[in-house]
Amino acid sequence: MSLEDFMDKEKKSRKMGLVYFQVLEGSSGLITRVVSERTDKVWLLRMIKKGKLFIQETSTIAETS
Repeated sequence: MSLEDFMDKEKKSRKMGLVYFQVLEGSSGLITRVVSERTDKVWLLRMIKKGKLFIQETSTIAETS
């Protein structure tokens, strides 16, 4: 995984709205995050290097009734 995974290759900008997951420190839990204008590139790089971020490869759609 690299910073390129968070970028729109055609627009050469951030993939706004991209959902990704962060492993919580000291636990096995995950929190959901979303790429926005406020997403810190330096923080992303640091967390990618630590192996603390994950992007789901397949889409999950919630079932509604």
